[in-house]
Amino acid sequence: MIKLTKSFPLVLTLALSVAAAQTLELYNDKPDWNSNYTKVGDLGAKSGAGFKGVTFADPSTYQAAVRTSLSTSKAPAMFTWWSGYRMKDLVESGTLQDLTPIWQKYQKAGEYGSDLAKAFTFDGKIYALPNNVAYWAVFYNKKAYKDAGITPPTTWAQLESNNAKLKARGVTAFGQSVEDRWPAFIWFEEFLTRQDPDLYERLMVGKAKYTDPGVTKVFTTWKSWMDKGYFTPASTGFGSGGTNGMAKLFAQGKLANILAGDWYTATIAGTGLKPGEDYGVFILPTMNAKAKPVIIYEASPLIVSKNAVNKAQALKVADFWMSAKAQTLWSNLQSFTPVNNEVTVDNPVTKELTSALSKSKPRLINRIWEATPTEIIEPGVDELSKFMLDPSTQSQVQANLQKLADAYWNKQK
Repeated sequence: MIKLTKSFPLVLTLALSVAAAQTLELYNDKPDWNSNYTKVGDLGAKSGAGFKGVTFADPSTYQAAVRTSLSTSKAPAMFTWWSGYRMKDLVESGTLQDLTPIWQKYQKAGEYGSDLAKAFTFDGKIYALPNNVAYWAVFYNKKAYKDAGITPPTTWAQLESNNAKLKARGVTAFGQSVEDRWPAFIWFEEFLTRQDPDLYERLMVGKAKYTDPGVTKVFTTWKSWMDKGYFTPASTGFGSGGTNGMAKLFAQGKLANILAGDWYTATIAGTGLKPGEDYGVFILPTMNAKAKPVIIYEASPLIVSKNAVNKAQALKVADFWMSAKAQTLWSNLQSFTPVNNEVTVDNPVTKELTSALSKSKPRLINRIWEATPTEIIEPGVDELSKFMLDPSTQSQVQANLQKLADAYWNKQK
């Protein structure tokens, strides 16, 4: 694994170019997933579609380096990215390969529905494959729940009651983190979508303000949870960079719940906990008991560079990636909710989440990282981190977020 820092973007660019010339490598910023990418690549090698994962620890540096190389022949052949606004500018740069023909092949065979491709579609063309579609749910420690005499909540009132009972036993209810910056948005979007999902979606497209009373209420609720000791310290490692501090507390029973995308199951499994036996999953209730359930989702793309020197091999790998054979291995290795209709998974927690989604049919809400412009949320997570580290900054943080939003949306008029 090559570990990079912000001080060495040039080194990364050179590494990309050298590697691309040697073999097909799948670049990603997901250290915890990397060995599993290679396992799928090993399976693909049996049919001439082999590849290996190459990971980078720092997401910010990874993004900068990929962007720098995309317009050149040094572009990585395949790489993971983010959908929505974060993908839009790459498409507009003309550096991404149109993958519509591959999608059409598998859609015609009935292996994929039409909705999934929408996350990667721009002007009628599909520019990415599904790396994964993650649903953000709550993983809970079954022993901690049993010891506290509680069950997974179905209402917000029960959730608050559970938090208090866990606190009384010296167990922290939920994790929160500013590690790697981006996790700072997690609880902002969760509180807001559970309180008023319509307000959230208006805010994402500039039709509401970060200073609106409904947003102020979100910060008030968030602060009250911190004041009551329902959250870990914001400095707790989330594990996305490989440190797994939050998962360690969860495994020790010192932390009862982790709210994360279902991709976090691989991180929890890395602690030795057994899915279904030691931990389960539930969807966070809404604050209004009569409201339709909601759940945050993220669609993560896998992209082929138009300018890569080994693009032909990358397209062969892309075709293999979409197959039921590849997706069966990938979904089971990662305990992901399957995206290929012919795939089933063995992980009981993944099955539990799939069942909950099927029964409750929640309103799907795009994650803030992809749902609102990068120019707002990138500096915005630093503002949210500021609040998490010092809740007395609430008013200034709200004002600063709105300044960021005004600066972007005023340019669009």
